[in-house]
Amino acid sequence: MLCSDTQTIADITGGSSSVNVEFEGVYTDTREDGKGKLFIALEGDSFDGHDFVQHAEDSGAKAIITHKKLSTNLPTITVGNTEEAYRGIASWHRQLFSPIVIAITGSNGKTSTKNMLANILSTGAPTLFTQGNLNNHLGVPKTLLNIEKEHEYCVIEMGANHVNEISLLCHLAKPKFAIITNANNAHLGEFGSLDNLVKAKGEILGALPTTGVAFINADSPHKSIWKKIASNRNCVLFGDNTAIFVSNTVEQKGLLKFTLHCNNETSEVTLRMIGKHQVKNALAATACAAHLGIDINNIKKGLESTMPEQGRLNLLYCCDFTILNDSYNANPHSMKAAIDTLAANTGETIAVLGSMAELGSGSSELHQEIGDYLRASSITKMYTIGNDAKHYQGNQFDDIESLYQHLCKHHQGATILIKGSRSMQLDKLVNLFTKTANSA
Repeated sequence: MLCSDTQTIADITGGSSSVNVEFEGVYTDTREDGKGKLFIALEGDSFDGHDFVQHAEDSGAKAIITHKKLSTNLPTITVGNTEEAYRGIASWHRQLFSPIVIAITGSNGKTSTKNMLANILSTGAPTLFTQGNLNNHLGVPKTLLNIEKEHEYCVIEMGANHVNEISLLCHLAKPKFAIITNANNAHLGEFGSLDNLVKAKGEILGALPTTGVAFINADSPHKSIWKKIASNRNCVLFGDNTAIFVSNTVEQKGLLKFTLHCNNETSEVTLRMIGKHQVKNALAATACAAHLGIDINNIKKGLESTMPEQGRLNLLYCCDFTILNDSYNANPHSMKAAIDTLAANTGETIAVLGSMAELGSGSSELHQEIGDYLRASSITKMYTIGNDAKHYQGNQFDDIESLYQHLCKHHQGATILIKGSRSMQLDKLVNLFTKTANSA
């Protein structure tokens, strides 16, 4: 946690301080505990922290960073742009310490990989890691500002919607190691093409020092591009036909069991997760941990202690239903993985699919492709919701409530996958099932 004074911060950011006071901690959201901290009034497209300055003052903030004129009794640091100041402070704080920083990106799997690796590293040393999905231009600085002297490792998840965004985040975090889980047709609307997206993910490799190490899935169709971006940096491959792979994978009763092979050692691992795609995430975390000298027993311990994030293929039992809650987000690659997981179940299987956002001009074709993929599986029924979801060509519903009522009336005892982009708010459908279960 950053502990400093306003004059020092003014010098770092090129701002001007009204009165010099000390503070302990930095925050940007007045819903958090701000007592004794420096409040940074960030401004975005749909929010403005300057509107909450009085709330920050009332809740005990020691000072405020602003780029607007304010009426406040608190000491202020006036800067040209508070977001740039926020990043500058985070970068400065990062350089005060020397943890081993590992950066992780990818279209899918980066949060699970981050959690797995952090749990493995935590078995032997204090480890800081990204909380939840705080992986963007605001989330990464938040994590960096929590680095303390005790941390030997820092695992940073990095997401991106635009070219050069990952380069910016790496400039702040200065990782020595980097993992790319994959790259596929997620967020194509922003990047314009898959080629641009692949190169954008590769920015994480180009930002490494010459002594840095890159970890890449050997099965990726983009590995040659990423190895070229990595240049003379060491590239470690994981997956089939490498020193780090799995065998005997079995999925049953909400668990994923496999034999982990790591540099001529083996261990039997049981993940408390579903979806065979999680194996690749486990391999990515294993490859990095092994390179850092973590023994296979601690790798096993860390993997087996990892739980899925809320809304990411959580297995829920709600009265007569089995729910696969994958409502957090969706893109074509993760849709296929979730469909495969549902299809592996016995009995009646129902897919509830919401629209996939940010797919650009090819959205309708990609939705139709997913619909075709599902129809080629053994899944019993497909229900859809959302404007773009019509292209799945399933049974379309206009609202969550009517869809819920239909499922309850016609599909008692079924296993139901619920998945869509975050904007579809399909977590509300999950909540209807869990609320009914809790009140029963």
